[in-house]
Amino acid sequence: MCLSCNQVQQATDAITQPSAREVYARSFDKADSLYLKWNTAFAKAYKDTSKYPLEEIKLELPHTTVGQFSELNLQPLSYTFKLSQGEILIAEVSTEVDSNLVFLDLFEWENDSLIGQQILKSSQRDEKALKFEVKKTANYVLLLHPELEASSSFSLKIYSQPQYQFPVSNKGNKAVQSFWGDSRGGGKRSHKGIDIFASRGTPVIASTNGIVTSTGERGLGGKQVWIRDGFFGQSLYYAHLDSIIARSGQRVKIGDTLGLVVNTGNARTTPPHLHFGIYNRSGAVNPYPFVKHQQIPKINDSLNSSFGIIKNLANLRLQPNSKGLKIAQLNKNDSVQVVEKSSNWLRVSTQDSFNGYIYKTSIKLISSN
Repeated sequence: MCLSCNQVQQATDAITQPSAREVYARSFDKADSLYLKWNTAFAKAYKDTSKYPLEEIKLELPHTTVGQFSELNLQPLSYTFKLSQGEILIAEVSTEVDSNLVFLDLFEWENDSLIGQQILKSSQRDEKALKFEVKKTANYVLLLHPELEASSSFSLKIYSQPQYQFPVSNKGNKAVQSFWGDSRGGGKRSHKGIDIFASRGTPVIASTNGIVTSTGERGLGGKQVWIRDGFFGQSLYYAHLDSIIARSGQRVKIGDTLGLVVNTGNARTTPPHLHFGIYNRSGAVNPYPFVKHQQIPKINDSLNSSFGIIKNLANLRLQPNSKGLKIAQLNKNDSVQVVEKSSNWLRVSTQDSFNGYIYKTSIKLISSN
């Protein structure tokens, strides 16, 4: 490609921000048969319908796995899970061979059996990670696809983090003792937020950068502060405060003190706590996923085998746990391809095209060395 063409491409890419997959496709002729098979395998992975109930294939996050990329396998690996509005999905891949390219693509399930064909987010060039801010509570599927002829061990972390900082200083998930949807007023109404319990006088802090749109004492919330989030355009509601420190019209940054915890308003008969709510144009939304902290998982495992032999009768399950739906029974001395390992469970592919998880003691691994 000529120098000027390269410069035009670079300028275009700076504007369009192509995904890593799109950039990779440029290195192949449109008629390249191997690339076409690889790309067809990707398209098939998200166009295929599920023959199993969605609840039976969903994974719990955080999820970690280690495995082997094989140059003989063109199929992407898929992971289905639920995400809630307010979370940030993070997927991170590490490969033994640093130069190996991997592609991460996120889709939403349209219903219990069909994946939407629009890619919501893709990994970018020179990155082995994906980050996605969840604006809709739904089921999602992540596809992990190595480049052609990749042969390397890999590890994958899938987890979530909150979009906002926790709104009470030096407190966390355990301090939340009343949740969204809990009954209020003898069942006449439901809780439109979460209650975070803390000692009287504990600082209440800004969960995001924004502008204080209102302060004062009124209604059920007692002394309260409202913040408009300039990025997401939502309003954050802090109620039952003691002292109000923030001023209306003030620009605040994450961690700035807005007021102090107590129990004003209709919370007078309860221990000191903050009522925290979030509102958008449609009304109140569950604030807990926006502030719920999740541990970042660590991986202290490896997998150095691509094949194995079944020791005795073994149940093949859809999920990596003993409660996963049984989809097949493998017989003694059956040979299987080992795809990955998640904790004590191995994801395998059988000669009959079954894919699922078996417990680690059910299989004798054949060394790849």
